[in-house]
Amino acid sequence: MRSMLVEAGGAPAPARRGGRLLRFDHRRSDPRGWRLAQIVGRQRGVPMDELLAGRRGEAAVALARQIAMYLMHVGFGRTYAEVGQFFRRDRTTVAHACALIEEMREDAGFDQELG
Repeated sequence: MRSMLVEAGGAPAPARRGGRLLRFDHRRSDPRGWRLAQIVGRQRGVPMDELLAGRRGEAAVALARQIAMYLMHVGFGRTYAEVGQFFRRDRTTVAHACALIEEMREDAGFDQELG
């Protein structure tokens, strides 16, 4: 977990469409969160568009998103509401994701993967 959080320190350039900044750009709203999501997506083999999609997606996509939500909340100290806004989810969804990942961390293999 710590290595992913440390690696998430950098920020990409803001996205543009037709020369104008996008109205809501995850990269501009939370650059560290964006970088963390990229790292989790890369580690879990999930593209960013799937990770940030409005739908649940396949189980592997949902788990990657839940891991990113958990790391953002625990590692960066973001509130459930802030994490929810980033992922376009309700704060209760983030709370559920954090509880689920915390429970999964009891498995030594999974905990080491986050490590």
